[in-house]
Amino acid sequence: MTTDTAILATAWINQPALGQRPARTLLVGAARLSVFYSFGSLGFDLQAHSTTITDDPAETILWLADALHIPPQRLLLWRAEDIVVPSLVAAAETARDAVAGARMLRELDLAFTGEVIDIAETHGGAAATSFDAIAHRHGFLVVPMSKVDLAEAHRTGNHGAIRKHLAARAIATWRLWLAGQPDAESLIEKTEAWLATPSAEVRL
Repeated sequence: MTTDTAILATAWINQPALGQRPARTLLVGAARLSVFYSFGSLGFDLQAHSTTITDDPAETILWLADALHIPPQRLLLWRAEDIVVPSLVAAAETARDAVAGARMLRELDLAFTGEVIDIAETHGGAAATSFDAIAHRHGFLVVPMSKVDLAEAHRTGNHGAIRKHLAARAIATWRLWLAGQPDAESLIEKTEAWLATPSAEVRL
């Protein structure tokens, strides 16, 4: 249980072709929760980024590349194989900034060299029901955001809504993983203590 861990949550929009504009997958937000040990003590670091309609769409791609630059020993995701990874690959391959897309793919590939755990596997895998429903069943806070809500937040420049949604999802993913681990009482207590501090609020 002493392995440094990164928990990743992402949000994207499939943008259909329009006139001369080709179809694209836009990575509009990402959050990374890092859980690490420093001098024997458990630490947490929560960060999130988003880009909306008036921003350079490469910004979140580059932010995620930077966030993954030092590969974690353990990476936690929800529906990695059929949702997260394909959407990130599509965002990189259809990005107007091909260099940024290639950089993110390189860092993502390196991040997968460590231990990768898909939390959905214990909840049905590709057939897993709603993440929000499962988190709610365990009593974990989520900030719901439908695809329609995400598109509206992107259109109106609502960075706060996107980042709060993704931050809550990253935290809930970590807590779902903890809930399935034996002898995790100490980690759960330390996580709950951190959640009661201002540092558990994502910077907007």
